[in-house]
Amino acid sequence: MANTLVVGTQWGDEGKGKIVDFLSEKADIVARYQGGTNAGHTIVIGDEKFIMHLIPSGILHPNIQCIIGNGVVIPLESLIKEMDELIERGIHIGENLLISDRAHLIMPYHPLVESGANSREGSKLGTTLKGIGPAYTDKMNRLAGIRIADLFDAELFAEKLDFNLQSKLKNLE
Repeated sequence: MANTLVVGTQWGDEGKGKIVDFLSEKADIVARYQGGTNAGHTIVIGDEKFIMHLIPSGILHPNIQCIIGNGVVIPLESLIKEMDELIERGIHIGENLLISDRAHLIMPYHPLVESGANSREGSKLGTTLKGIGPAYTDKMNRLAGIRIADLFDAELFAEKLDFNLQSKLKNLE
């Protein structure tokens, strides 16, 4: 059983999305294992241009299983928007897209935390201000990270959200 892995070794646009799209024509599975909405990939098929930030480009091929893994940090609003845009264009999204329930969420306060950190340090870190760094910080701090699975446990979600809001408010003041 042959496997192909595409890993970028630089920051910024390396063309990984185009390579993955080219290779995915022969793949059974295309998985995204880390990152967030800071980068995107543009795929052109005929006259149509598709821009995706979270969903693996394999979604454009109907028989490919696409996976968003637990290392990806997800802003739900962006994911839903991306899914809706693809569906509106006739791309099937259903059982062919799996999202790990262990993937962490980028919450609305994460970009604020990132912006505040940049302001305090007096210089920009070169971030996209989309909250990706703070979401990964929360993921590493096992008490703070909110995962997809937490959305299905209202009590746990409320506890984690309250904990985060209290601690983030202290840091933003």
